[in-house]
Amino acid sequence: MCCPLNAAAGCRFQPYSNSIARHFGGAANCLAERNLGSRYKVSMQQRPYSYRDDAAVPAFDDSAPLVIFDGHCVLCSSGVQFMLKRDPHGTTRFAAIQEPVPRALYGHYGLDADRFDTFMVLKDGVPHTRWDGLLAAARTLPPPWNWLGNLGRLMPNAIGDRLYDWVQRNRIRWFGKRDACFLPDERVRPRLLSERGTAV
Repeated sequence: MCCPLNAAAGCRFQPYSNSIARHFGGAANCLAERNLGSRYKVSMQQRPYSYRDDAAVPAFDDSAPLVIFDGHCVLCSSGVQFMLKRDPHGTTRFAAIQEPVPRALYGHYGLDADRFDTFMVLKDGVPHTRWDGLLAAARTLPPPWNWLGNLGRLMPNAIGDRLYDWVQRNRIRWFGKRDACFLPDERVRPRLLSERGTAV
C-alpha cells in the first residue's frame, strides 16, 4: 500500500499517491489522512543536522532558526510579515519552498515540496512541522508571542495537527494565491535565505 523512498530522503514510506486516492475514492483519502501523522513521525526521526551529510542538500547558514513557507500562499506570506513586524531585529531566517535549499531539505526529510502539506521551522538542526512547527515559530518571537508558543504545548499534537491540516487544506481557497513569490521590503530582506544559502 505504501512504496519505499530513497534512503537519502530520510524516511521509509510515502503516503498514497493521488492516482490511488482517485481510484478508491474517499476511503483511500481517509486512510491517507490517517497515516499522515505516522509519515511525519517516520520522516522526522533523524539526528540533528542530518542534512549536512546529504549531498543533495546545498550548504547553507543554519546558525539561526529557518522558517520555510509557501511564497505563493497569501496566508503563509502574511504569517512571515506578522513575524517580521513583531521581531524586526531578530535573527530568524525565512525561505520560500520555491527556493533550492528548502526544496532539498523537504526531500531530505521525505516531504513533498510541490504538495507542501506543512511549513517547517528548522531550529538547532531539528525540523518542526504542522502544529509543532507553528509553536516553534511562535517561540522564536519575543514576548508575549513566545509565551503562547509554550502554552500551545498543552494542546495534544493529535488535536493541533488536525486543526493545522484543516487550515492547510483550505488555505488557498480561503485566502488566495500570489502570482509572484512574496518578497519583503528592503529593511528585512537580509533575513531571507538566497539560492546560495546565504542572506539575500
